[in-house]
Amino acid sequence: MPQQLRLLDDQRQPTLVASAELVMRESRRARRLFLQLVPPHTLELVVPVGTRPREVQAFVEEHRDWIDRARQHVRTRYLGDRELLPSRIRLRAIDLEVHVRYRKSATGRARSRVVGNELHVETVHADHRDARAVLRAWLLDEARAHLKPWVWREAEAIGRLPKAVQVRLQRTRWGSCSGHGNISINASALFLERPVVRYLLIHELCHLFSLNHSRRFWRMVGRFEPDYRALDAKLANAWTEVPLWISAA
Repeated sequence: MPQQLRLLDDQRQPTLVASAELVMRESRRARRLFLQLVPPHTLELVVPVGTRPREVQAFVEEHRDWIDRARQHVRTRYLGDRELLPSRIRLRAIDLEVHVRYRKSATGRARSRVVGNELHVETVHADHRDARAVLRAWLLDEARAHLKPWVWREAEAIGRLPKAVQVRLQRTRWGSCSGHGNISINASALFLERPVVRYLLIHELCHLFSLNHSRRFWRMVGRFEPDYRALDAKLANAWTEVPLWISAA
């Protein structure tokens, strides 16, 4: 593993280059340096704006053991899977399982369609290298069809409605709530167990009352989901349940 780190200044947005897996992101919201595993195979160092390079270097060296363990986890988790396409997809949140069939499109258009319990994926290229884009588009359609109305139902139960609900494919967040009252949910939540997804929705909706994670916020979450601590722990470790064909670039 390379021991030297190099800071590149690109329009005052520095990037940390140590290996293909370790990158740095400057954040105006961050109050301290911290490391995190960004699905599927990136180690990210989040750095407050204005942090000096020697502070970054010292932090990385101090946490070298954690970086080594995280890299080993990545190698173990994803070794040999990067190019695989799924033959079966299970969306536990909506109790849906489909078998996937691939074929070259006769019309020259990439698309997907459900036939019974099968998902037919038609690709432009005979080697199906565009199949993952088709699969992601299908997942996004499913997520918008199911998660959006689910958010509105939970919002009515909580008694506070968001201004808007968005469902997107995201790599680093399961959900968010903006200061304007807009809720965003990660489409990949469909891979998770239904109680975990419900907790996620409640968590974000409770931010309509409080944008921070204060005691008041957690009391509100506990009011609507008493088992929130266990579910929050499951959600924090749930990235490994997202298949690589969704999360890989």
